[in-house]
Amino acid sequence: MMRLAWTMLLIGFLLAGTVGAESKLEQFFVQHCVKCHGSEKQNGEVRLDKPVGTLFADQELLETIATVLEAGEMPPEEAPQPNAEAVAEIMQLLQKQLLAHRPVNPLKRLTRAEYTNTIRDLFGVDFDFTGLLPPDHVEHGFDKFGEAHLMSPHQVMAYLKTARFIAERVLPDVKPKTRTWEFDVRHFHGSKNFATGGGGDYRDGDDYVLTGFRPYRSNLHFSIDPESHDQFVIPAFGVYRLDVQAHSEKSDEGEVIGINLGDGRHPTSFRSIRRIPMPHGSQGFTTELTLQAGDQLAFTFDSARVPGRSLEKKPHKGPAMRFSHLKVTGPLTEQWPTAAMQAILPQPNMKPGELVDHITLLLTQRPLAVQDRRAFVEIARTQKKSGASMTATARSVLIALLTSPHFIYKSESPELTDVQRSYRLSYFLWNSAPDAELLSAARSGALGKDPSAQVERMLNDVKVGRFIDDFTRQWLQRDKVDDFGPDVRVFKNVRRMTVDSMGREGRELFRHMLEKGLSMEHFIDSDYVMANDRLARFYGLQAVEGDDFVPVKLPEESERGGLVAQAGFLKLTSTDFATSPIHRGSWILKNLYNERIEPPADVLINEPDIRGTTTVREAILKHQQLESCSRCHSKIDPLGFALEYYDPVGRKRDEYRYVEELPAVQEGTTFTKKLKFTNVPIDAAMKLPGGREVRDMITLKAALMADKQHIVKGIIGKLISYAHGREVTRADRPHVDAVFESIAEEDFSLRAAIHAIVSHPAFGRK
Repeated sequence: MMRLAWTMLLIGFLLAGTVGAESKLEQFFVQHCVKCHGSEKQNGEVRLDKPVGTLFADQELLETIATVLEAGEMPPEEAPQPNAEAVAEIMQLLQKQLLAHRPVNPLKRLTRAEYTNTIRDLFGVDFDFTGLLPPDHVEHGFDKFGEAHLMSPHQVMAYLKTARFIAERVLPDVKPKTRTWEFDVRHFHGSKNFATGGGGDYRDGDDYVLTGFRPYRSNLHFSIDPESHDQFVIPAFGVYRLDVQAHSEKSDEGEVIGINLGDGRHPTSFRSIRRIPMPHGSQGFTTELTLQAGDQLAFTFDSARVPGRSLEKKPHKGPAMRFSHLKVTGPLTEQWPTAAMQAILPQPNMKPGELVDHITLLLTQRPLAVQDRRAFVEIARTQKKSGASMTATARSVLIALLTSPHFIYKSESPELTDVQRSYRLSYFLWNSAPDAELLSAARSGALGKDPSAQVERMLNDVKVGRFIDDFTRQWLQRDKVDDFGPDVRVFKNVRRMTVDSMGREGRELFRHMLEKGLSMEHFIDSDYVMANDRLARFYGLQAVEGDDFVPVKLPEESERGGLVAQAGFLKLTSTDFATSPIHRGSWILKNLYNERIEPPADVLINEPDIRGTTTVREAILKHQQLESCSRCHSKIDPLGFALEYYDPVGRKRDEYRYVEELPAVQEGTTFTKKLKFTNVPIDAAMKLPGGREVRDMITLKAALMADKQHIVKGIIGKLISYAHGREVTRADRPHVDAVFESIAEEDFSLRAAIHAIVSHPAFGRK
């Protein structure tokens, strides 16, 4: 009876607290919100005159309300304003609701990159699953979020096909025969074979010469028979070594050769698989590639100065790449049986149960439940009864397990076990399954007590490059920098490989900061940039030798340094011919502040009348006049306009150059499109919501540095999202704050932030 009385009393207190909270929230909404978000008017399709219980059920709406209240964006300036105490009380109520109703972290499956790396580390074989597994859905910037990992019938079939592909190649029935093929100028082919001195691709004595780059037709491919143009085809899966004799001419710098898959006679279908930097004076290179049966190889001159113009017979005066000899050797077999075969099938005769248990532990490091194990054992028994070999039986079991949820999905309890924690850590920093040392630390309890030693070991391992590459690719959208152009008619001196270097700069800055334990302030501004030979030339800095990125000290007058001054970011947020202040500003808010910028549902209904505008500035200012647009644009536009002194490829400029493509005009037998250029002055000065004016790169960086705390917390939130595989919400604010405070004494080091994220108790929870 005493326990019942206490329980009823406690429930009474809780109910009274809840009712009181609902009443205060309803009063606040009625007094300050429902005029614009009620029954008669719903700006942004938001309605707040509903029962509070209904509003509490919409976590996304609560996030939005809390965000705009905290930022002082609502109520509008012209409306009566609540006092600070009332806002603080409502914010506390909303935060409690968000914490109390945090959604359960959904089940997460391996992304395509994680699947690929895991198979590589398990079996020592480099597979490319691009054509087998579909790309992963991106949710709020990352592809690791469980809520985006839905499994369709198409994906199930893709995983089955991929598992068969793997099993057939890691468990072959016979040892592949290694062969060698040699090719010289007699076997080489390009788009056209003009006489020496012609344009495009041509034979010159004992060399074959490339002068242009893809995606035009310029390439070198090769045939098995000097009399035939049938392209050489890889006969069997495996690792092949390519020994290439090639050198550049009329060049005083390093060049780049591209290796592509595809029929050189139809190069529009090329898929680039590797780029080989050729230092100045190099006479060739050797590289190893994992190739499939049926693959066809072709070489391109990726650092060429002009597009391939194989149909022109004008003499080429610039740098060219001369190929003289190629040797292909493979499939290479270091040992037989291979390491993968020995790992999967350590004994020549294993009982069905033993085989299933062994392969299960190899793949997942945990035993199967009795009811699940029974089905896999039956597969092995059926195969054995049918007379299948031990290798064929192991293939069937491997296919079944690779296709099962036990492998495809990550195992996470509400409170992670030490082994599960090791998997989360490994998929965070290595994008793959844990190695033996990490698993040993987990099983001994050392990882749970103090993960710092393992984190430090993993950060020093070469596999951390996977994290650096994947995180920066998604966070900074590096892979989209080269989505278009630059149009050679407008940006004549911006070369293809310079743009490629732009896309790599963000990754290299992250890598350098992580390796050296540097402050995350360097994402905002720094007195150095990471540059290779091409990027140093593009930025007008001291010379750098080679394709590798190194830190380069900036001159005092330089505005470079930090992410927003990188040419890759400035190009990413532009179109073919023009900059985009809105894209640039929203990118900063999303990726540095970690704010969610979503257009309101009614923005397309109320498009502004911009017919009378003459500049980008005037058009956007008219757009801001819409009530549905002003809240976001008041934050976005000043950030973007401050960068208008940088053109669509990230070069400094003093005025706009508008580009207009005129209708095609016939010149002889061809039609050409000419461009019209118009120069217009730049007017970039605008005020941020707090009243601070930004007008150029220098004042923008000063504003961002003044807001350093918000930005560092925003980047910490991005790292936590990636590590946990879910979106960070306001409910995670105590988590983000704790990481921020714990690294303050270490100058907000990026390396320290990763240690703090892994050490935080939340890292051990689902």
